[in-house]
Amino acid sequence: MKVKEQTMNIRGIFTIILIAGTALYAQGPGGRAPRTPPTPAQSAQRDTDRLTRFFSLNAGQQSTVLGILTTAETQIQALAPQMQPLRTTLTAAIKSNNQSMISSTLLQISNLQEQEQVIRANAAGQIYATVLDAGQQGQIGNGLGPLMGGGPGPGGRGPGGPGRGPRN
Repeated sequence: MKVKEQTMNIRGIFTIILIAGTALYAQGPGGRAPRTPPTPAQSAQRDTDRLTRFFSLNAGQQSTVLGILTTAETQIQALAPQMQPLRTTLTAAIKSNNQSMISSTLLQISNLQEQEQVIRANAAGQIYATVLDAGQQGQIGNGLGPLMGGGPGPGGRGPGGPGRGPRN
């Protein structure tokens, strides 16, 4: 009888381990479930909501901001497929200590990042100049904080926010 109970206990433990292992494997690296990047519309809506909270945008302003940010996010996501192979190339260049490849790859990555920042800054400028009234513009102060993805003050990295957007 004890052998049968031990066999059943071992089977139970094995089943629990199998289920737990399957669940952990399904979550992907780092114990997190694989994540799909947000669509341009989802990113634009999140940023519109953030700007609405900060500036108390009315419905018309929200609609205009959403349109501006959706266009910007669509342009930025179009750059994403170019970034992944460059990151892979950079990793290989670093691992092989290929300094000329590191330099040329970083220049290409910098160019794409510059394009992203230009798109974000243009969207912020358009929102500031065409959507916000004088009182809302005054809320910004000397910086661009909320328009450039940060809080009040000089910083941030665009309507998409620091390090946001599609990353490969």
